[in-house]
Amino acid sequence: MDDTTKRLFSGHIRIEDIAEIPARTVRVFLNSTAEDSVTERNAILERVYPQLRDHCRQKHGVEFQLVDLDWGSDPNCVNLDQSFYDFRLRELRRCQILSAGPSLLALVGQRYGQIGLQSSIPSEEFELLRMWLHNQKSRDTRTAPLLDEWYTKDYNSVPPVYSLKDAEQKISDLSSNDPSVFNEGMTKWREAEEEMMRLLHKAADACYLQGLIDEGIKQKYVLSAIDNLMVMGIDELTSPENHCFIAFREIADLKNYVNDPLAKKYADIYFNERKEQFEIDPVSTHLIKTMSERSKKLVTAKNTKFYSVLWRYDDVISPIHHNDYLTKLCSDLSITLKELIDREVPKNVVDEKDEVYDECHQHWLRCKHLSADFYGRETDYAKLVEYLQGETDQIMVIHGAAGVGKTAILSKVASQVHDLLADEKICLIKYVGYTPKSADIRNLLTSLCTQILVGLDREHASVSREFKELQKLFLSLLQSVPENKTLVLFIDAIEQMLPDHNAHLLTWLPQTLKPNVKIIVSVSSGDSAIAQKLCNDGDKNTQYYVHLKPLSVTEADGLLCYYLSRYGRTLSNQQRSAFTNVFQKCSQPLFVSLCAEKCKCIHSYDSIDTANFSTGSEEAISAMFNDLEKKHGYELVSRSMSYLVGSVTGLSDSEMEDLLSLDDFVTSSVYTDHKSSVLRVPQSKWLRLKDDIDRYLVQREVDGVTVYRWKDDQFDLNIRTRYLQDESKSKEIYSLIADYYLGVWHGKPKPMSNSEKQANNSGFDRQVPSQPLTFDNEGQVRFNRRKYDQLPRHLYNAERLGELNRLVLFNYEWIYNKIKALSLQHIIADFALNPSNEASLVEEALRVAEQVIEKDIDNMASEISGHLLPYYQSHPNIRALVHQCDTAGLKQCALIPNFPYLQVPGSSLQFAIHCDAPMEYFSLISEERLLLTKERESSFVYIFDIVLGERKSNVFASNGALYVTPNGRYFIIVDHVTEKAIKVHNADTGAYVGQLIVLNHIELKPKEKYKLGSICLTNDRVCAIVSTDISYLCIASIETCQFLQIIGLDGKCDVCTISHDGKYVFCNSNEFLFAYNLYTLEHLSTFSIGFRPSCIVVSKDGLRAYLTNNIETKLMILHLNHGKVEMAYKSVLDKYMPDDTIMDLRISPKDDMVLVRGLNNVIVYNRTKERVISSFVRPVNVPKEFKLPKSHYIDLFFTNAEFTHGGKFVIATLFRNIYLWDVTTGELVTTIQAPVGIVKEMIYSPKRSLLITHIEHCREFQVWNLDEAVKPVNMLDKLSGAISDIQLTHVGETAYVVCKRSDEIGVIEMRSGIMVDLLTHDSPVVSFAITPSGDYALVSLEPKKKDINTKLWNLQERRVIREFGNASGYCISPHQGNFILFVSQQEVAFKAPYFITMFHMSDGEVSEFTHPLALRFVLEKPFLTSNDKYLIVLTAHEYHESRAEYETPTICTFSMDEEMKVSYFTPDSFRDSILIDAIVDMQPCLDNPYTIAVMYKSKEMLDYNDNSPFDGLGGGSRYGFMILDICSGSVVTICDPFLVPSFKLKQKLLFDAGYSFCLDDQSNIFDIREGCYVGQLQKQNSPPRVIALNGAVVVYYDGSVLSAYRLGSGEIIANCDVHSNICCLHLSRDERTLVVGCEDGAIASYVLIDPKTEDPNLVLSQLGSRQLAAPKIVSGRRNSIPWDKVEEGGSAPQSRPVSAVANEKTDKIILKHIEPAPAFRPSSDTLIYLNTKSKACSIM
Repeated sequence: MDDTTKRLFSGHIRIEDIAEIPARTVRVFLNSTAEDSVTERNAILERVYPQLRDHCRQKHGVEFQLVDLDWGSDPNCVNLDQSFYDFRLRELRRCQILSAGPSLLALVGQRYGQIGLQSSIPSEEFELLRMWLHNQKSRDTRTAPLLDEWYTKDYNSVPPVYSLKDAEQKISDLSSNDPSVFNEGMTKWREAEEEMMRLLHKAADACYLQGLIDEGIKQKYVLSAIDNLMVMGIDELTSPENHCFIAFREIADLKNYVNDPLAKKYADIYFNERKEQFEIDPVSTHLIKTMSERSKKLVTAKNTKFYSVLWRYDDVISPIHHNDYLTKLCSDLSITLKELIDREVPKNVVDEKDEVYDECHQHWLRCKHLSADFYGRETDYAKLVEYLQGETDQIMVIHGAAGVGKTAILSKVASQVHDLLADEKICLIKYVGYTPKSADIRNLLTSLCTQILVGLDREHASVSREFKELQKLFLSLLQSVPENKTLVLFIDAIEQMLPDHNAHLLTWLPQTLKPNVKIIVSVSSGDSAIAQKLCNDGDKNTQYYVHLKPLSVTEADGLLCYYLSRYGRTLSNQQRSAFTNVFQKCSQPLFVSLCAEKCKCIHSYDSIDTANFSTGSEEAISAMFNDLEKKHGYELVSRSMSYLVGSVTGLSDSEMEDLLSLDDFVTSSVYTDHKSSVLRVPQSKWLRLKDDIDRYLVQREVDGVTVYRWKDDQFDLNIRTRYLQDESKSKEIYSLIADYYLGVWHGKPKPMSNSEKQANNSGFDRQVPSQPLTFDNEGQVRFNRRKYDQLPRHLYNAERLGELNRLVLFNYEWIYNKIKALSLQHIIADFALNPSNEASLVEEALRVAEQVIEKDIDNMASEISGHLLPYYQSHPNIRALVHQCDTAGLKQCALIPNFPYLQVPGSSLQFAIHCDAPMEYFSLISEERLLLTKERESSFVYIFDIVLGERKSNVFASNGALYVTPNGRYFIIVDHVTEKAIKVHNADTGAYVGQLIVLNHIELKPKEKYKLGSICLTNDRVCAIVSTDISYLCIASIETCQFLQIIGLDGKCDVCTISHDGKYVFCNSNEFLFAYNLYTLEHLSTFSIGFRPSCIVVSKDGLRAYLTNNIETKLMILHLNHGKVEMAYKSVLDKYMPDDTIMDLRISPKDDMVLVRGLNNVIVYNRTKERVISSFVRPVNVPKEFKLPKSHYIDLFFTNAEFTHGGKFVIATLFRNIYLWDVTTGELVTTIQAPVGIVKEMIYSPKRSLLITHIEHCREFQVWNLDEAVKPVNMLDKLSGAISDIQLTHVGETAYVVCKRSDEIGVIEMRSGIMVDLLTHDSPVVSFAITPSGDYALVSLEPKKKDINTKLWNLQERRVIREFGNASGYCISPHQGNFILFVSQQEVAFKAPYFITMFHMSDGEVSEFTHPLALRFVLEKPFLTSNDKYLIVLTAHEYHESRAEYETPTICTFSMDEEMKVSYFTPDSFRDSILIDAIVDMQPCLDNPYTIAVMYKSKEMLDYNDNSPFDGLGGGSRYGFMILDICSGSVVTICDPFLVPSFKLKQKLLFDAGYSFCLDDQSNIFDIREGCYVGQLQKQNSPPRVIALNGAVVVYYDGSVLSAYRLGSGEIIANCDVHSNICCLHLSRDERTLVVGCEDGAIASYVLIDPKTEDPNLVLSQLGSRQLAAPKIVSGRRNSIPWDKVEEGGSAPQSRPVSAVANEKTDKIILKHIEPAPAFRPSSDTLIYLNTKSKACSIM
């Protein structure tokens, strides 16, 4: 980073040293004498302008603007505006300042043109010229008094000037509507004008010769307009050869046509009285020659062209007859200007260094400009300076009404920080909402953090984009500013912050500051949340608030004079006095500025009528627009202002001209009496209007374009009210802007909307540009950021919602490119325009995927598809978007999700928040926003924000059980080890307050046991029940940690509760209920209830108490009066709760109902009706018991129940399900499924309609939004640990998944990703296999129980049909056959032999056959060949313990016919061709069912192939490779040596299906057929995992990223984030479907499609998750999954699988006596045919 950039970032720069941002435009001023070049200028506009415009946009990303102020003007219109010439000079100067390339194009003919009459002349200059004229008493000067008639001295100019009077005021005939009278007036004016120009010319020549004036002054009076502009445009430039082009045109035979009336347009013609004929003026000819020669010398010959033409008929220069000339002219212009543009633009326009720099630069420039406007407010300014220079820990707030000057004073202070603070400083300034990104809190914090890091000389390249991390980083950076530096941060208009990430809560701002950190914010006083928070915070000192009030009259008068002085103007005392009276009504700075704009046109001789003056800013703005409409026309003003405001971010000059040209309302008003060859609004129309309002516009760069917009929002508001109030007109405006950015009218004529005109013509080409999404310049892509920013807003405002959906919201290409061009926040803002259900889901999907997309945008297609797949069937727009992601998105990522991701938009799950350990205690505080959690064994209390879904902090307290006072002020923690101490901590800091030890106040008898029971709290009291032989009620003060009273009860206490008002405590002693006053400690009552209660609740009004016990299903109701029992009775609930036990009671929010939760029933008892009004029975689709992974069978009951706010619904939890019932109807509204487990804790937040659930023993808790709960969205489940193995059924419909060291097998439906079953066992699964149909599974477990270590499941019936074995083994799945193989020892012993057992399934029956051959060792998992013909087992003769190696590795093959014949191959079997030392790996050949691939080690030394890049071959073992035909025993292929000498086998090699090549763990490619090293793929951090798509693609995974590369080119085609670290990958038989297992137990699936070689639509047509199913009736309930379903007949499902403990002995005998079917075996020398009675092969 260069020093200038660094200083700008850190704000360590003087305000005057901040460079302006070069305008991103090439602005060329066309200089001509107008009338003689109409045809050329028309041709340039039609032919050259579009070419240069497209060239600039395509190649350089800049706009091209041709400023031809004469084009399009009405030749019959008389321009009496004397200021037009000054306007031309200003526009030429603007071109020179703003243009990034050439700035002048001159068309020079044979006409010199008229000398311009000056509209104002400096008084000294005018008086000097006038004096000379008056002193010369001659015939030529006798009309000198004419100047005094027309020019009047204006003392309001500084210095004074003589101003030309208005022609219409001087000559009344010019105001007449009578043409004849008007023409007479025009004659008078022309005569007066010509005479004044002659006089001034003569006087200037004479004064110059006398040395009274210099040449510069003289030129104003002697040079024509074109010559003057040539001097300014060429002579005054330092390098005109790089910025100018001149075309000289000569009409060769012009002198022959001097008598033609048209000749006056092409030359200066005068009548030679002596010759009595018309001639070309020789003086003009000389002046043209002088001008041309001077200009050619400066511009150089390369940038000048000469053309000679002939006079052609009435057109003179004809577009038809001079076509060759025009073509040559346009070609030369295009080529030369392109060369100049290509040479100069790269020097002047540099793409922003980065987004943060561009943002920073624009804000500092705004500060520079605004600080220049500041005046007065010394007191407020001094207060801010005092804050900066003083020591405080508070934030300074500037607030006041809109337009009062908050931004100006903040900018002024910021501009002076460099001088105000002596220390080394870091100064940052942000104007919220000034740039599109500055209103987004994430972009704001990113920019601030980056700038602070630069200022602190720290690494800044890796600033996180995640909001929570940004917030933490920002706050920590403020705390880390070293003492020798001062950090000053200015934030203006903070109330304009977008509400995303809850920015309005201002949690991202620190509460207190370090002494060397200063923050000044400005906020408009109002009702916004930010304004209320900043301005109404009573805890802060008022000295840190600056309340800006309107200026005093004196200050307003001073500000007016200040503004006028900047224009070089002033007012007379009388005029100032008039404005003083005006300022008494309004003195806001904006109003003063508007007055100053009006005052700069007031001459000293003008009188002022204050009665017509505005009395406020709004009225003054309206008056300004009234004046503009009179001057420029209502049509032009209304439409241009509407477009300017409607665009929101502003418009460039080119955009405004294009829009006005498309607007028939404007063009019709311009072209009333004349026509143009191209129907465009003349440039002069908009530029003159803009010139009049330039003071109130700000120029800035937006989306790569230099635009103009209003400085103050009050102009926007006024325009919206004035011009956009009518709905039809506003739609028309927005629709036309949308058409413009869609490029609808590019390259084709647009008919006039006026029906009469449309009938006469088919339309006009408006010469508007195309609007592609991207500009491609020789491979360099530039995004059309203007289109991305503008189009969505205008489609929405025009109510073209269909196009908005199709082109924007549900358009993958749009979303992808716009994120790259702008940001994800811009896309999310688009979705806010059309908050339909589908759009909201896509928006939420993008928010969920935000981190992944910002890390790698090429993941966007898979992220959108994965998150929105649940809506593919039901939402057509989402289906279209997902299809685009699946097709167009393949260019970025060739992996598409096969089923949904875990987090689905629109579901009720808001957050799944991870904790460091399984939490046991949960409590809500701070208006139910903060959740406190605690683990019993930990001293930390963790605080989570359930609205933001993030951990806020943690407080260190004590070990034990957590209780929290209702106001959240204190933690009460019960020592869980001894239960002797109750500790009190401050909830904010964790500070220890005190402790309560009951044992210090009671006496224990010998061997008497002590137990701490219920704890009840108010804000200042704690009630604890302590039990020994009897119970004690202990009442203590929390604040003093002192016992107030310890009451001994006669018996044992079971329940204790405090009334809602905190006055009374109720507890029982055996079968008696006691009541005490908590503050007077008075015993209120003793009441016999006849049973020992298990639950008690008291109504909120304190008039009822409800008690139950766990023996009978009866509810006792007590009528209370000030804690005393007045009446009691029971309500029998047996009818509603048969054979049930009451577990809990809850009071409804309105105090009118009681919720009674039993084990299997939940009922609602109405207090007024005194009866049960609703009952909710345990759903029948939940099993009675269930075995969770790594657990035992658990009885399933209701664990929680609670009312929602208002008491309209009841929430209850059973197993993993959350049920929502309607109390009135008793109907089940919806069911939510939490992760697999038992919902142990449930907390409901009525204020926020949020539900917190926690699964027992889980490190995660869930936050649910009940308002979203009625949407039927299926959520995917995770398994309990890292995935270790995945197997698919034959057609890939179902996946069976097992975890590491877990007893569960998950059954995943591959179309939806839903876990349809969970098979749990008694011990961890070691191996498992399934039949191809998935009907049966064989599971081998870690040895735990005798004779049941291996289980055979009938998955259709979901029951175990066999249990056997004592040792773990290998379960082997077939490819096609309906059987499963099991290779295992019979006992757990190292040298115990292995046996092979086949389980064959047929017609629902299972037969079992154990092969008599016993193998001593099995070195790796056996496998079947590709057609299930042979089982291959790698065994050995012996194991040498001393060498820790196996001897004589042997390949055993078993045929899968009924005889299961065996053959074997030892190293000696191949000694004639290969010397094998050890077999290290075997794999089946997929393309040949009779062959296997064998990798071995050999000690023989051979030369390595010449293609290898590896050197240093030494002695020792090497690898070899062969393909073995196991049927014939012959070796088909030998590759020896194999791979490279340095290779070490760390994992299995990857082979293609034809075994023509392989990859090692370093991605080295080895050609097996040629036996040579081919090359290496791009080196990865991980080894290759699978080869897919018939050997065309290799797939890797590293961390959470799944990537794919083309093997042919090494090109990456996918780099997909699966959201969790990957630990297992399985490729299905179609060689494109990947099933991914993750470390957190999640399962994902992707389909690989190479768009270069495949038709995506063909693949998608066969993909189950993309098929449209028959429509289903959708209820509000979640779809149940099979393992929750009810068996036929309506009973609960059988969750405990039927166990086949051991097969009967007779079954085994029968199996052994089955006669095998004869089978043919080919002869082989290596085959051994076993005796049927043999128990072991010869190798044993």
